[in-house]
Amino acid sequence: MHNSGNFAALAEGWRDAAVLVAGDALLDGWLCGTPTRLSREAPVPVVALDTTREVCGGAANMAANFAALGARTTLVGAVGDDDAGARLRTCVWDAGVADRLVTAVGRRTVTKRRVVADGYVLVRFDDGDTGPLAPVAAETVVRRLDETLSAEPRPDAVVICDHGAGTLGPAVRALLAARRLDLPLLAVDAHDLTGWASIGPDLVTPNREEAARVIGQATGQEMGQPGGRSRPDRGQLLRRTGAAIVAVTLDAEGSQVMSLDGETVETAAPPGPGTHAAGAGGAYLAGFVLARLAGEGVAGAADVAQRCASMAIRGVGTAVVPDQFALSAKVI
Repeated sequence: MHNSGNFAALAEGWRDAAVLVAGDALLDGWLCGTPTRLSREAPVPVVALDTTREVCGGAANMAANFAALGARTTLVGAVGDDDAGARLRTCVWDAGVADRLVTAVGRRTVTKRRVVADGYVLVRFDDGDTGPLAPVAAETVVRRLDETLSAEPRPDAVVICDHGAGTLGPAVRALLAARRLDLPLLAVDAHDLTGWASIGPDLVTPNREEAARVIGQATGQEMGQPGGRSRPDRGQLLRRTGAAIVAVTLDAEGSQVMSLDGETVETAAPPGPGTHAAGAGGAYLAGFVLARLAGEGVAGAADVAQRCASMAIRGVGTAVVPDQFALSAKVI
């Protein structure tokens, strides 16, 4: 793993790095239980709930992963003025993330709830408003983003998390474009990366389907079927995302990373039982960004990112790197 073989020593290189995460903060819910019988109303299992928990999702999950790895993390985004928004704020505080969230009056916080029986996700149901923020809330988000970019100490990295939930409007893009030269490292995690290409991110981390959409090809043709390792179109991805580094995450197959300097790296996920975690991309991106801040090259950063993602997805739930993971080389 290059000089990142000693993970604990590498983590000291990024400890207390200042990271600003901006984007769509979501509330993830997990209702886990045991199937007891088939329902009389429909051919579906009746699940006796054992545990119910709510955790950071979306940009909040991204911020939680940075905080778990030891970075001083600030989250800018928006929540609704509802109970879900209040619970999401509590999750953010519990994760050790500085809260710069805007309360959008009259808006419902986006929530994603899953019912899990014996480790298998049966259904997910989503709720909340995903349209553009109202003008007052949108202006407040831009102002808080500008203030956080200017605050001392300045962020060592800025991470954009765009899940299409309405938080990041044109004014946010305009602000980042105007301040692009002041941003030492800009990473973007977006369902639609083309909208961020003009800003020139340093790193983007699409999954297989997102990368396929960027280059306008069917997933199976361009990215390979599960179990395969066909290489994505490097030139197309770099050109259409405007990024210096594109890391395509491929779930159990690992990742494929390409950069403008011609370097191409593949990582492999370690073998193990399947999981039903969500949001592993947040752990991957956090590991990649922090490794770059610690001085790792593309290959070393990709290795760190893969290890972080692999540790985060052990079990059922929304993936977050385990607490104190960065301090223990033994877990690697």
